[in-house]
Amino acid sequence: MTQLSAPLPPLALPTGGAWWALRDTMAMAGRNVRRLMRQPEMVMFNIVSPIMFVLLFRYVFGGAISGLNGINYVNYLIPGIAVQTVLFSAGVTGFALSDDLQKGFVNRLRSLPMSRSAVFGGRVVADTLNNAIGLLVLLATGFVVGFRPASVSGLILAGLLLLLFALAVSLGYALIGLTVRSPDAVNAATFPIIFPLTFASSAFVPVATMPGWLQGFATHQPVSVVINAARSLILGDTATGAQREMLLAGSTTGSLVWQSLAWTVGIGLLFGLLCTRKYRNIGR
Repeated sequence: MTQLSAPLPPLALPTGGAWWALRDTMAMAGRNVRRLMRQPEMVMFNIVSPIMFVLLFRYVFGGAISGLNGINYVNYLIPGIAVQTVLFSAGVTGFALSDDLQKGFVNRLRSLPMSRSAVFGGRVVADTLNNAIGLLVLLATGFVVGFRPASVSGLILAGLLLLLFALAVSLGYALIGLTVRSPDAVNAATFPIIFPLTFASSAFVPVATMPGWLQGFATHQPVSVVINAARSLILGDTATGAQREMLLAGSTTGSLVWQSLAWTVGIGLLFGLLCTRKYRNIGR
C-alpha cells in the first residue's frame, strides 16, 4: 500500500512589525481607491468643488475684499481655498469608515490576521490621493484666473505641507467615522468643528480686518497657521515687510512652516492613537 504523507503545516505569515502593517495598509488603500473609482459622483464633486469656490471668491467677493497691501487677491486666495478643499475632502474618510462599519465590513476585517491600523490607515492613504487630485484641479483653475506663485519650489513645498495636514485631519474624521452610528451623522458631527475653523481663519480675508476679540483665535488656530505657511511659501520674497506684518502677523516662512508641522504631527499622533484604541474596542 502507498503510504500517505503527513499534510504540510500551514504557511506561517508574518503578523507583526512595520512591514506587515505597511503591506496591509496598502492593500486596504488599493481597495478604497477602486471603490472610489466606482463612485463617479464622488470624483466629480472632488473636481467641481474647488473650481466653484475659486470662481466664486475670485469674481464675486474678490472685488469687495481689500486690505491686502498691494498683493493680488487671487495669490492670497488660492492657499486658503486649498486648505478648505483638503479639509472638506478629508471628510470622505469618516463617511466611508462609518459606512463600512454599518455594513459589517469592519467586523469581517477584525476576524482576519491583519494590522489593526490598516483599516483606517488604508482609508487615509486613499483619501490623500483624492486630496492630491483636488489640489491639482484647484491649482489649474487658479492659474487660469491669474494665480502666479513666486517659485515652483515654494508651490511644491506648500502642496506637500497641505497634503500632510489633510492626512492628519483625515485621522480625526476616521475617529468620528468609527464612533458615530451612521454616515449621515458624520457630517452632523464634523460641520460644527470644520466650519468655524475654516471661515474664522486667514483663508479668505486678513485676520487684521476681523474684530479684536476674534483675532487671537483666528491667528493661532491650526487652519490659519497652515494657510499662512503655505501662503508664505507661495508668495516667497515678493511679500514686503509691511505685507508680511499685515497678512502673516510678521512671521517668517520658517517659523510658520515649523508651527504648521508641529500642529500636523500633534493632530496626526493624537487622532492616530485614538483611532487605534477605538478600533480595538469596537464590539466590546
